Amino acid sequence: MQRMPRFSFDRGRMLLPTDGRPEVDMCREGVLQAFGRSSDGPRARADGLDQQPCCDLFNSLNGPSSLGGQDARDLGQTLIVLLDYHQDPLTIRSLFHDPGIGSVIVTCSDVPDLDRIAILISQLQHFAREAKHDQPLTIGLKQEGSLYDFLGLGQTRYPSPLSLAAGHSTESIYQVGSAIGKELASIGVNWIFTPTLDLLTDITEPLSASQTFGSNATAATEYAIALIRGLAAEAVSACSNAHPPGAVLEIFRSQENNEFADDVNEHSGTSEFLPIASVIARYPRNSMQFGAAIHEFPNPEQSAQSIRAACEMILRNKCGYRGPTVSSLAETPEDASVCAKHAPLLTILSGLDMLRLPEDPEARDASISILKAAVASNVLPSSTVSAAAARVASFKAQFLNWDRVLNRQPPALPLTTAPDPLAQRVFRASTTAISSSPSPLLGLAPNSVVVLLTPQVHRRYPNSPSDPFEPLGQALSRSFPRTRHVAYNLAEGLTGTHLPFLQRAAAIVLVLCNQSSAYIESQDEFVGALRNAMRARDAMPAQQRPRKIVIGAGDPRDLRDAFEGWWAVCCYEFSKGALEAAAEVVLGERQATGRLPA
Repeated sequence: MQRMPRFSFDRGRMLLPTDGRPEVDMCREGVLQAFGRSSDGPRARADGLDQQPCCDLFNSLNGPSSLGGQDARDLGQTLIVLLDYHQDPLTIRSLFHDPGIGSVIVTCSDVPDLDRIAILISQLQHFAREAKHDQPLTIGLKQEGSLYDFLGLGQTRYPSPLSLAAGHSTESIYQVGSAIGKELASIGVNWIFTPTLDLLTDITEPLSASQTFGSNATAATEYAIALIRGLAAEAVSACSNAHPPGAVLEIFRSQENNEFADDVNEHSGTSEFLPIASVIARYPRNSMQFGAAIHEFPNPEQSAQSIRAACEMILRNKCGYRGPTVSSLAETPEDASVCAKHAPLLTILSGLDMLRLPEDPEARDASISILKAAVASNVLPSSTVSAAAARVASFKAQFLNWDRVLNRQPPALPLTTAPDPLAQRVFRASTTAISSSPSPLLGLAPNSVVVLLTPQVHRRYPNSPSDPFEPLGQALSRSFPRTRHVAYNLAEGLTGTHLPFLQRAAAIVLVLCNQSSAYIESQDEFVGALRNAMRARDAMPAQQRPRKIVIGAGDPRDLRDAFEGWWAVCCYEFSKGALEAAAEVVLGERQATGRLPA
């Protein structure tokens, strides 16, 4: 196996990988200044633009921006271009010739028109064929939040991984993977960034909880493999997201005392690592997102060494992984210690194989020129690029060939949405009753006032529905026409607007869906204020105590604190299917069969 070039640290000097060429070295003080350790911040260039720290490190790259032969073809296969589906594909047509881009991610800034995406993807594949690519393009979608957002806005919406885990059925998860694969393949998508192999832990962000398969490593492994198998059955490759908690960070911290081996042994033996090792054993050539982005660390050149050590020692040496590692799809922040145009070069030097180029055309073209110059000047050894390209080619060969791509039957246009029995069944199977008693709405008079309290949540797209909880309100109003749907904002808490509704309510249905750890305290304060208001009402004479229900429509940890006197149910997300399935349980129309993912 071709080993990646290593950064070396020699007391006061940082040496880039050399492979026998003249070294680019900097004194320690220069490194400190270049990577943001001084308090002066970015320096101004003569042209008035801010000089990013990484620019000092790579300003010796003055080689040609053109590159030919096998080196150019290899470099192109490692690069990923992002293209908004509204954009004219002719704007990137030349990139399939030079440098021979091998992968495209279609991005959507609004509710996507899947018919249009299908036509766009067909054009992109024909551009690659025109440029005489040996293999078709890998084409994915850039999802906001998760892959499931896209499959609910033009095609069937299926449950999130955490919802699927609550149903405890690997067969259902396989069927969902196959159904998702069919829908993606119908529009030409062959690559998708799922599943997340991280476990649900105390440090998992609330918004990320739904993308895990729960906290049990054995169960999460079975569910992840079932989903990957279902996708693969339709020739759609899953790019798993693997980020063992703390692994890269711990290696980053241990560089100076050279304890890499100890860190590898420590992390590879934990339960958090089981899903990663098991997926690699089953699919050793699949692509995988691993570790962290360069810009997430305060010192990019040391983070590059940390990520490379993690990839080589944990994935390749320990687990026998032979597939390509994929860089983070997140945009490089403006305040990062590495600029967007240099991030791809640092990424491949850190041992990753498939590099996300910046979305901005100017920064993208600059990145390509820098990468070409780095290869031409041997700052980026051609052996490193060829090894990465070989892993990409081996990965593609598993599921892509030109006959399959060019002979794909176009989908019937327009793509329409119809009720899906599988989606309905898995949503129903996931709904989990936390309370063992029957629903308190049973026996409530139909003319009773039911107050539905729902949080204001982030809208995924500007033209998406303003209130995603409307399906829940509609379902309740069919049995209780006097249902009153009232929104709350965690930043404002319980206000005078809510109190008159609470005074008249015969039943209160509270929905919790915290999307950030920053709002945990605010949510606790809102729930506390609501409880106090209910206690004050219960203490008043001639007041009938309202029936109280709480629905967890997100992170199940929202319900871990006992809601004394409240009947609790969890549906794990606020998609239409999940809310309608929860409403059936709340109304007593069926019993919940889901279980909290262990």
